[in-house]
Amino acid sequence: TISSLLKRLWHHISPRRRGQFGLLLVLMLLASFAEIVSIGAVLPFLGALTSPERIFNLPTFQHFIQLLKLTEANQLILPLTIAFAVAALIAGGMRLLLLWASMRLSYAAGADLSLSIYRRTLYQPYAVHCARNSSEIINGISSKTGNAINTIINILSLISSSIILAAILFVLLVLDPTIALLAFGGFALIYAFIIHLTRNRLLINS
Repeated sequence: TISSLLKRLWHHISPRRRGQFGLLLVLMLLASFAEIVSIGAVLPFLGALTSPERIFNLPTFQHFIQLLKLTEANQLILPLTIAFAVAALIAGGMRLLLLWASMRLSYAAGADLSLSIYRRTLYQPYAVHCARNSSEIINGISSKTGNAINTIINILSLISSSIILAAILFVLLVLDPTIALLAFGGFALIYAFIIHLTRNRLLINS
């Protein structure tokens, strides 16, 4: 099964790489937090554009207003725009950093596996080398290791996307469970409809 293969693959990864995978998990959590902050910054920004008086009178923003010494509601637009832009840039930067770290770690782990396979192949008895086809050895070092790297990349992408999705969904459920469930159910139906339409074409193309 896939789970047993992943366990075997994990045992072949060095302790150093395992520690780096742990750090990558921390980076995924930080990226999900940045996504939440960027989404949370959208609402005050839109509120300042549409009805700044309402935002100006909210108790939540009174400390922020006093800190910036604002006297009129329209003065909220500039600082909230800057806050939204900074939050969006940080979230985008965290996503790029997470993508870079995931790809770099995946290929580093793949390189370690290639070296391990090559080293074990070299130290096989001479009779084994005579009985084996050299193309099988090359295929094992290059193609199969490449497949392992792609598997690691796909798993890391799935984990990071799941963490970000779970964090966003949790915050939305805390703020408004009804709207969050309706939105999540609506997007799920849209994705299911798209998958139903494209499944046959994907099977033919694959």
